[in-house]
Formats: sequence, C-alpha cells, structure tokens
Amino acid sequence: MLSVSNLLCDHQAGNERLRYGHTSCPLANEDPYHGAPRPVVVWAVTRACNLRCVHCYASADANPAPNELSHDEGKALLDDLAEFGVPAVLFSGGEPLVRPDTPELIEYGMSLGLSCTLSTNGLLIDDAMADRLAELGVKYAGISLDGLRARHDKLRGLSGAFDGTMAAIDRCRARGIKVGVRFTVHALNEMDLDALFDICIDHDVQRLCIYHLAYAGRGGKLAKVDLTAEQTRSVVDRIFERTRLCHEQGVPLEVLTVGNHTDAAYILLALEQAGDPRLERIRARLEGTGGNRSGSNISAVDPTGDVHYDQFSWHYTVGNVREQPFSRIWSEATDERLSIMRDRRSRLPDRCQSCRFVGVCNGNLRTRAEYATGDWLGFDPSCYLTDEEIGITA
Repeated sequence: MLSVSNLLCDHQAGNERLRYGHTSCPLANEDPYHGAPRPVVVWAVTRACNLRCVHCYASADANPAPNELSHDEGKALLDDLAEFGVPAVLFSGGEPLVRPDTPELIEYGMSLGLSCTLSTNGLLIDDAMADRLAELGVKYAGISLDGLRARHDKLRGLSGAFDGTMAAIDRCRARGIKVGVRFTVHALNEMDLDALFDICIDHDVQRLCIYHLAYAGRGGKLAKVDLTAEQTRSVVDRIFERTRLCHEQGVPLEVLTVGNHTDAAYILLALEQAGDPRLERIRARLEGTGGNRSGSNISAVDPTGDVHYDQFSWHYTVGNVREQPFSRIWSEATDERLSIMRDRRSRLPDRCQSCRFVGVCNGNLRTRAEYATGDWLGFDPSCYLTDEEIGITA
C-alpha cells in the first residue's frame, strides 16, 4: 500500500509503522524465527459470498470451499500468528460474515493481542452485527464500493447492493468503527473516482483505498478492460489532486493506492518535476519499504489452510497450516518461489533491473505478471512509466 496522503500531505494516520521500514527484520540472534519477516496476514475464512463480483480474486460464490478450516483449527492458526508476532490479521473471504463464527474468531484473535480488522461488502452488517463488532472492539472495517449505485450494483451482481453497503458504512461510523472504502478501479468504473472521494467526505469515512486491478480469480477476465498506461496516469493524477485538495480543505482523509508499486515511482517523478524539497526524504522512506513485499510482509491463508505469498496468489501454494504451522512455513521459506520472492531483484526482467526506481517498486505484482506473460518472474504490464522516465536510453 502506498499512502498518498502521508507522502504528499504529511498526514499521520497512526499506522505508518506498517508502511515503512519493511526491509529491516528482527535480529536473528534475538529471534526464535531467525529474523524472518512478519507479514500482515489476510485470512480468507470462507470462500462463500452473498455476491458474485466480476473482479473477485477468490472466485467466490454462494458455497463454502470443501473442507474449510474448522473453528478449532482457526483458533490454532490465530494462536500461532500471535506467537509469531504478526502485525495484523485481516479477516476476509469470500464474505467473512457469511461464516457464522467469524465474530467469535475475531474476538479470540483480539484476546491474544492480535490487531484484527475486517474486509467485507457490508451487506450483513445490520444493526445487530454493527453492535456486535463494536462490542468486540473492532477498530477498522474495509468496505467495498465499485462506484455509484447503478455501476456498483451491476459489478456486484445484485440490485440494491449499493444501498445496503452505504447503510453498513453509516452503521459502523455511528458506532465509532473506523471505515475504509475499498475501490478497485478499471475502465468500467474509473469515471466514478471523484464520486468515491465525495462519498468518503459526506459519510465521515476515514480511509479510501484505491486498488489497481489484479489479474487473479475472476479479475483475470477483466484484464481486457484494465486501464491503459495513459488512463492509469490520468487516474493517479486525479488521486494526487483530490488528496491534496481534501487536506487543503481540512478533511483528513487517508488515501492509499494498492496493487501497483509504479505509483511509488510516479509520486517521486511528480516531486522531482515540482522541485519539492521533500523529495529525498520521501525517496528514503519508500526505499525503506522496498516496493512490493509479497512473500515477505504480506501473506494470505485461504479457507482450506493453504498459504500464499499474497492475497492475489491463490493459484500457488507455499504450504498448508494443517501440515505445518504458518510460522514455520513463513520463517523457513523452503518453497523455492517464496524464497526467491524475498530476494527477487536479480531475477526480474531486464527493464526492471535497469529501472532507477526498482528500489521502490521491486518488480511490482508477480501474479499480474504471471497472468500476462505466463512467467511469474516476467514483466508486469501495469507499469505505466516510459523508458526515459525510468532512466533507460536508446
């Protein structure tokens, strides 16, 4: 995640430790896990969902996956994650609230000292569920919107979905639960970007996460309507402009972009062109993050316990928590792909290795590269910078 509001507006959301400094790990001689990176874990507690969104990376439908982790197995996973010292667990799906015991699992995780957050479409957050989440002490819920009413309902496959999601946002805010609107942008909905900013302002939403399209699950079928390089630049320019405007007007909206680390290079280009005195400080901060951290500081566990190097990589499994604890899978990194992920730069395409911004991008999203090229170490086509901009001359 790139915090546009922090980098451009010096906004402090209180979660900056999760954004920067990822290239450093605990000292091996002081750590029983030998300095292994501690990832944010996206746990998809079920594949079942009450919607069928066109871009779903989990290819979720109405049915749970066969042999999903039981309640006791889920608690054992949380025990291990707490002992391992992960910074956060994001309960996801499918739709996590379709699973009846998700609130109890969140409660258990929080009792272990884990930072537990929720990723949801919001349709099951009625007053009773909102009360329950507030009673549990859930601090944050990421709630997805795909645009204004007609567009959202079409992309989500359900008439009335927009109104139900907006009601959930308002219920959470009324109970003091921080809300982040999650918007996956592509050519079918980019025209609603400004409206999403307005919704966040009008409904007291504290965070807007704008996801670039990942070619995973059903999202792969949307690759043909992904933004072109020119469209992406235009969208990111609008994100920068609207973020600045919000903060100039005293609206402390946290704005993040997700899933395309070209944005980090693009923000440095913008600062270079403006002669911004903060350039070197921000460059150092982004280089401390190290670009895409799939396989290091982000991970995923799917409903059946398979472990993946990020939430978009369900097609590739690095281990299963029924066979080995997550902490062992992640710290030992015996899977070849997982190991390479952590030191991938010399394996990236020549264009990436020659790029002056490789230290803030790290080759971008490997799942999108694999879908587009057939090679998981291939070129991610979502890079929208020119050869001249990245320092390659003919």
